[in-house]
Amino acid sequence: MDIATLAPIMSSSATFCVAVLIYLQLREQRRARNDPTRPLIIVDVDYSGRTTVNVVTRNIGGGAAKNITFDFSAPMETSKGWDITQLPYFQNGINFMAPHTDIVAVWDSFENVLQTLKDRDLETGITITSYYEDLQGESYKTEWTINPLLLEGSGYFDYKNFEDQVQAAEDQARALEKISESVGEAVKQREAS
Repeated sequence: MDIATLAPIMSSSATFCVAVLIYLQLREQRRARNDPTRPLIIVDVDYSGRTTVNVVTRNIGGGAAKNITFDFSAPMETSKGWDITQLPYFQNGINFMAPHTDIVAVWDSFENVLQTLKDRDLETGITITSYYEDLQGESYKTEWTINPLLLEGSGYFDYKNFEDQVQAAEDQARALEKISESVGEAVKQREAS
């Protein structure tokens, strides 16, 4: 083949390659533009409760999510044997979640969660995979591993236990103050009569 025959083929091939590259670049730019409005569904653990560990399903993304389903690497059992993953929204899915919303379920006490994970040999935690779509129907998948055992020895439980004791002492002080006021009023009434 001579160069005159190859030139149109090479030109067409080069044009096709450039068109594919432009398409891929435009698609990536569109994704980047839409990224702030994309949903991001995770199942996380909230340790801020005074004595409890909560399982929180969150849409931390900027867009709404629909058709949300979940897979768990292991059951999330309480110390009483109840499995959090059997909650209806984990079993049947969630139809819709607005951006920056949470659904909270109580798991157990921090101490009991640690013991249950140890008893079940879940030293690496539990991985939750969330499957969902944005409102345009684009599918996403997010894997998130929760592992409360990583906090063992951090003083978290001791701090929470101490905080609870302080709260109990404050409650008792308020109760004693009310009793003292009542006794003082009763003494004044008795002296007046």
